[in-house]
Amino acid sequence: MIESKKKVYYIVEPIEWVTNWEGRYISKNIQTLYNQPIKILKTSRIRISRIKNQVIHFGSRGTYLPYNYNYVNKENDIILTWYHGTDKDLDYIKLLPKISKDLAVLHTSCTITREQLIKWGADEKKIIVIPIGVDIVLFKKINIYSKEKIRKKLGIPDSAICIGSFQKDGEGWGEGDSPKFVKGPDIFCEVVKRLKDKYPIFILLSGPARGYVKKRLVSSGIPFRHVYFKNYLKIARLYRALDLYVVSSRAEGGPKALLESFASGVPLVSTDVGMVHDIAKDGYNAMVSKTDDVENLVYNCRKIIDSESLRKKIITEGFETVKDFDWKLVAGRYYKEIYSKFF
Repeated sequence: MIESKKKVYYIVEPIEWVTNWEGRYISKNIQTLYNQPIKILKTSRIRISRIKNQVIHFGSRGTYLPYNYNYVNKENDIILTWYHGTDKDLDYIKLLPKISKDLAVLHTSCTITREQLIKWGADEKKIIVIPIGVDIVLFKKINIYSKEKIRKKLGIPDSAICIGSFQKDGEGWGEGDSPKFVKGPDIFCEVVKRLKDKYPIFILLSGPARGYVKKRLVSSGIPFRHVYFKNYLKIARLYRALDLYVVSSRAEGGPKALLESFASGVPLVSTDVGMVHDIAKDGYNAMVSKTDDVENLVYNCRKIIDSESLRKKIITEGFETVKDFDWKLVAGRYYKEIYSKFF
């Protein structure tokens, strides 16, 4: 490889969260595979304004919009990752036609968001779809004995059906008592409330700002535990305690739980969002419902719980599907389809 005079700067959120790990995995694997370093920077207008004639990859729309784009030297090659959104995100959408002119690449992880970006005025020729990846060494299936040990340590009863929800679904970075409805916490709480009437469920939560969900679970008399790791990678051990994972979002770029569940051997019930729309097949490697469809989400959860053969099929096919999304393969796509254009 010919050494490039340009450097790649990957801009991440100032607060540690899952999108920051996307940058780290991309950087680590491209360094290993192509000997091309990528420098990770947390959002700082002063730092960003000093970068000139380089490649700057903003790892989420919040690191670039609605204000930081004014501080970027337009002589740089600018890449923006936009994972998901809705028509209500007016502060971002109104800027899209304007900022699209300055972007070299507008990256997203799924076809649903690609179509939304085009509708909102982005330059279609600049959009590249590359999915989120997963560490298939870290997220892996375990045997029943290890699962029993983890559940005992977490205080999850042997007889319980443990349902996972590992995300940020409250507004802000505090307790999260105000719900972030795009993530569907209201739907999730209604689904598990209905399941409680028939099954001995236990909810395992992770992620920050889960106050709304926790209050709803308490009011419904549903037992739960909330474990929040600041180091996101530790979340892999929580999947090993689950019987089922539920995604109830109204919009997603991934979600990461899609691939993490596949890799961990956990049956997934999800709304038809983000990458779920692209790679999940209802009744084959997941159970998929329309957004806001509480009845069908409950029905799909019951099918998973009641049918051992369906569980085994979904786990097996999910594990086969996820092999194509190992970070080594996904990072290779980033290099070939995006970064190599600038070297």
